[in-house]
Amino acid sequence: MIMNERLLASLGIVGSEAKIYKALLKVHTATPFLLARAAGIKRTTAYHAAQMLARKGLVVEDATKRPRTFSIAGPERVKELVREEETGLKARVKVFKELAEELARRGAEEFYPVPRIRFVEEEKLKQFLYKETPKWHESIMERDATWWGFQDHTFIDEYGKITDWYWKRAKAPLAVKLLSNHSATERKIAYKYPRRTIKFWNKANNFVSTTWVIGDYVVMVNTRRRPFYLVEIEDATFAHGLREVFKNLWPLI
Repeated sequence: MIMNERLLASLGIVGSEAKIYKALLKVHTATPFLLARAAGIKRTTAYHAAQMLARKGLVVEDATKRPRTFSIAGPERVKELVREEETGLKARVKVFKELAEELARRGAEEFYPVPRIRFVEEEKLKQFLYKETPKWHESIMERDATWWGFQDHTFIDEYGKITDWYWKRAKAPLAVKLLSNHSATERKIAYKYPRRTIKFWNKANNFVSTTWVIGDYVVMVNTRRRPFYLVEIEDATFAHGLREVFKNLWPLI
């Protein structure tokens, strides 16, 4: 029986393994010594090749005999290998599909990142403002160097010292342009910081919280009633859209 070399190669049977497999087709069952002689290769090489074929399921090893023997796997065993391959292939296809979905999700996140949202309670609010403001400042400078938004006057009432602290560090060309509701506190500091501009919006009486657009961040702060809290959203797309709203609203007020 002559076995097609291309058929064996397509099954990954080449070199010494191909020689052993073709030898077994002729002798059916043989010891490593006889296989080596039939294939014209060294005994150790023949033994290793026969074991590799056994691991692939194409050869049956009988270790109960002394010396052990190897024989060709029958048609039923080969059909069983086909079923195993089909099952394995289905499993691999499933894994590759999951991998493709994961890569697609990660790719989508790269271009459309999932917003990062943080909630800060009152007892941690002051510390959070001091800690995160430098990060916000850096993000602002990467955009249009302007701190936009609406600021409820109660923020200055409660955290005015943070404003002083910030302006001792904020360097040009950074500017702050905020809408606000009328208050004595804001009028008092109206000209204290040259690059901080506040416009009083007559229609803002019903606004009861602060909303800042600072670079890629949108920050909302409630200081009107307790408990105070802050919500930070990091989302470049969301921040860009809201920044455009304030930029276009600014000259109209």
